[in-house]
Amino acid sequence: MTGENTAKKDRDPIMSVCLGIFIVAAVIALGCFVVNEYFPTSDTTASTGDTVTVDYVGTYYGEYGSEYAVVFDTNKSSIGDDDDIQKSNDYTEKTSYSGLSFKIGNNTMLEGFEKAVIGHKVGDTFKVALTANQGYVGPNTSGVMKKTDNKVSTVQLASKTDFNKLYPDVTLKDNQVVTFESKYGCNAQALYTDSTNSVIITYMPVVGETYEVYKEGDTVVSFKVKSVGETMTFDLIIDNPVQVDSSGAIQMIKLELEQDIYITAIHGDDIVYKTGSEKMNQPLYFEITLTKIE
Repeated sequence: MTGENTAKKDRDPIMSVCLGIFIVAAVIALGCFVVNEYFPTSDTTASTGDTVTVDYVGTYYGEYGSEYAVVFDTNKSSIGDDDDIQKSNDYTEKTSYSGLSFKIGNNTMLEGFEKAVIGHKVGDTFKVALTANQGYVGPNTSGVMKKTDNKVSTVQLASKTDFNKLYPDVTLKDNQVVTFESKYGCNAQALYTDSTNSVIITYMPVVGETYEVYKEGDTVVSFKVKSVGETMTFDLIIDNPVQVDSSGAIQMIKLELEQDIYITAIHGDDIVYKTGSEKMNQPLYFEITLTKIE
């Protein structure tokens, strides 16, 4: 018995030392994990082939925070949910926000956006400006209209599908006339015929009346009716557009007519517009924060 007690006494200090070493090692490992995961200090920089996660805000007309910048996309709730931060015409509010992850070189993002991340470390915030040719490129759909004497047919024919896209809140009934407010601000009537699946739209503007069709801040767009017959003739009045440079470019104004048009510039009596997507063929500005490299 005495021998066993002596052996046990000899083992106890050794076990205590081993247990202590194990605890210290575990604490160090846990500490390293916490530091690396939540307080990254690595000098590792992002490169092609890495999967990265970023936070970002995308703007038109200038970098975020500049005088005329308008946010068109972001994954930051502090920006997206702030109604005091000006958003673009087609900005879509998100129901949830999360980091944007992508693999550099897979071309899932705009090339200039991906390349801007290369060479940066976790925690870096940086900015990149892309020309229209480096952004979302599409067919050239620009056109010019005049401020005065614009003409639109007072009677138009549309399919039921197209009519419902324009006026989703108007209920059509077979062979019944429905009165509603048109995209031009004036009253209109629609006659739907089920057998032909077509809708006859008749605009009913009043000569001399001015119809407001857009308002954002101090910017107001109106149609002033000059004459009505087979066509209605109107002047397009744009009050207080926000001019973003000396060339006549303005913050885009979206008019929802038979098709959406975006007024992009005003040159004297000429009003420049484009159709299609708002972000197509548009210079883009991004502020990016790199949050993770894998």
